[in-house]
Amino acid sequence: MLLRCAAVSASSGSRYAVGLDLGGTDLKAARVSADGRLEGFAKRPSRAAESAEGPLEAIAEAVAALTHGARDGLIGVGLGSPGVIDPVTGSLAGPTPHLHFWEAFPLRERLSQRLGLPVVVDNDANLAALAEHRLGAARGARVSITVTVGTGIGAGIVVEGRVLHGARGGAGEIGHLPLGRGGAPCRCGVPDCVEPDASGSGLARHARELGLSPAEAATVFAAAEAGDPRAQAVVAAMADRLGAALGVAVSLIDPDVVVLGGGVAQAGERLLEPVRAAVSRYTLATHREGLRVVAAALGERAGVIGAGLLAWDAAARSA
Repeated sequence: MLLRCAAVSASSGSRYAVGLDLGGTDLKAARVSADGRLEGFAKRPSRAAESAEGPLEAIAEAVAALTHGARDGLIGVGLGSPGVIDPVTGSLAGPTPHLHFWEAFPLRERLSQRLGLPVVVDNDANLAALAEHRLGAARGARVSITVTVGTGIGAGIVVEGRVLHGARGGAGEIGHLPLGRGGAPCRCGVPDCVEPDASGSGLARHARELGLSPAEAATVFAAAEAGDPRAQAVVAAMADRLGAALGVAVSLIDPDVVVLGGGVAQAGERLLEPVRAAVSRYTLATHREGLRVVAAALGERAGVIGAGLLAWDAAARSA
């Protein structure tokens, strides 16, 4: 399994990519071998709240730490970022709540200039999906959807080993389907967006309403498991809306596997069981036949692994 291999260092002097997973709070980074093994995995503050230059400086520092001042064997850098990434230019196509100082930002160009290295960029959820498809819970599938359920909802679609980007890089935004029950508005502006009802932020909102402390998703799941009927109703409603969104994706994409990851998905079967039931409820019999809804396998390292694989793919194309 890759999770065991991830702890095994690549041999000294071997070729490697640097994989980076940029978030609003943390930047994850590692050296990534061609087969997805990691070396030197670490997290540092992303500095995204400081300025437009802050994340670029954090990335440069992470790359310097991983290369130890020498670039022998380094084939390139892959980066996963929040937001819609133009698949042609590698630019952030518009605003994203997690990167306040970047809008229509030429991310690949700026990083290539700063690092003096070949850089490839994609959406962070797409890269987590790529890693799970090739090396994780969706390994062996022809078509997979990987959904990251945390404060919000991210998703990536992979078909025969390649990420499906859409015309402008925005494919897979199932969190913003108009399937919500109107409980709270979403910052995206889509009326009745499903994300507030199907994500960790929605569970945290309900925890506050129920007087549960701390007001977070894990608290609601714990209360539900302890028999609190109010918490059980909240979890059931959340799983229903998440399952409805996944049902739409299944109807459109017809995947072999749906992978659930992210912080909220750490609830395991307490979430997976009602979500599977909801997906079955909202899909055609022809589409749910043989469909698997499973937990992610690669944890918090999936985005870094996917970013490294992206860099290796780019190097192979340019060879």
